Amino acid sequence: MPAKFDRIKDDTLRDSLATAQASLKSGNFADVVHRSSDAYVEMLRRDPDLMKGPMGMRRILFYPRLGARLIQESDGSPAVIYDRETFSFTEAITYFEFAVDSLVREGL
Repeated sequence: MPAKFDRIKDDTLRDSLATAQASLKSGNFADVVHRSSDAYVEMLRRDPDLMKGPMGMRRILFYPRLGARLIQESDGSPAVIYDRETFSFTEAITYFEFAVDSLVREGL
């Protein structure tokens, strides 16, 4: 059975999340969080409408807050602020699954 991230159509985003999955298996949890966050932010950058209106606020509010926070810059662009650089397996898998689910749902 193929991995869920194989349903991501964009080669660059899929490869980045495949690398994140490898980092998860090797115990490099900070890399997982960074790659997953970067993929999610890239999705938002590619479609700025995702950050507008009530749904845009929901994307910010529902982003996992386990040591990294999604913010909206003054120019409206998304960014992630890292409150720390070490993460647990549980935190890493939360960010990974959140990013994968979001990219699949948006059809990227």
